[in-house]
Amino acid sequence: MKICGIVCEYNPFHNGHYLHIQKTRELLGEDTAVICCMSGNYVQRGEPALLPKHLRAEAAVLGGADLVIELPSAYSLLSAEGFARSGVYIFNALDIVTDITFGAENSDTELLCDIAGLLREHSIVQQTLTELKTGISYAAAREKALYTAIREKSSVISHPNNILAIEYIKALNELSSSITPHAIGRIGASHDSTEQSDGTWSASAIRNALCSDASCNLDAIREYVPDASFDILKAAAKNGLCMNDRDSFERQCFAYLLRLSAQDYTNYPDVSEGLEHRIYNAVKNASCCDDILTAAKTRRYPLSRIRRILLRAYLGITQEMSLAPPPYCRVLAFNQTGQQLLSRLRESSNIPVITKTAHISNLPERAKTLFNIESLSTDLYNAALPAHSSFRAGYEWRVQPVRL
Repeated sequence: MKICGIVCEYNPFHNGHYLHIQKTRELLGEDTAVICCMSGNYVQRGEPALLPKHLRAEAAVLGGADLVIELPSAYSLLSAEGFARSGVYIFNALDIVTDITFGAENSDTELLCDIAGLLREHSIVQQTLTELKTGISYAAAREKALYTAIREKSSVISHPNNILAIEYIKALNELSSSITPHAIGRIGASHDSTEQSDGTWSASAIRNALCSDASCNLDAIREYVPDASFDILKAAAKNGLCMNDRDSFERQCFAYLLRLSAQDYTNYPDVSEGLEHRIYNAVKNASCCDDILTAAKTRRYPLSRIRRILLRAYLGITQEMSLAPPPYCRVLAFNQTGQQLLSRLRESSNIPVITKTAHISNLPERAKTLFNIESLSTDLYNAALPAHSSFRAGYEWRVQPVRL
């Protein structure tokens, strides 16, 4: 039996995600077990997730996954390279994953593997650094460096899912992993698209539809999410567990940022070349988080990078915390097949697999520190939900995996 890993966010779980899991089993065999490594309460674009992580994990299992584990916030809030490397590291450390699939605008896995190899070559790295000196973003600099080697094919890395796909492959190569990568052509609506395609809508379009309506009217998205995912969204909206209005969260974040000095920002990933002064000045002249983003972003420092820096500063996730790979694996949800996988992981995994918070006391100090940060991050997330009064601090220590 194949065991396939998928690094994901499911923010929220929609028809395209459901089709990806289906295509994975069509490719590898119907008896393939699927393990998803999913961002927790904060996602790679530098925002709190629409729904709490355990609800999104439940939707994933109901949508075809067998086991959902967490990519901690210290890693989900890294750049595409760090995000992909961290997810692949966890799969490799579990030592039972045989394959990994990922959605990509280009489904030519061989081409993506070739580009991943090129990006590790010294000449491309040096050319990228040279291009960076012109003031463009890292992504643009790398594409220009690649153009000198492969000409028109370099445009492959101008697409967001292709970028992640290449980073997954790079990470597998760096780890000398035996896991086999497979690109699955992205089905339907493109990343961040606001248009529906082939019965799918992007996660961005679904979030925009929900967040533009204070009442969180779900009618607009009904046909774009599986039934089980829709039911979870509906119940979450009814019970105050949907972060469709981020005003409360952003006010908390802005209030905290007002306390930081320019030097404080140097403790967080992606802050270099004096960017701390630009962000500090933006904060001091702002009235909300949107003002900071507008003032701080440049061609060199895109919006997503600034968002991640601000969010990591608010959550207290320092550069040091994400320098080393994830030190544990936290289980969020599983079904019967997932339970069998967990039994195997007790013997095979090279990192601790956490199914009960009682296990935390046995972790090394660095892992305990990361879990404490995750606990605080969850409390800050819960405090901004409409149902915030239903939560006590330390929720992360009490919540159990969803068992289906």
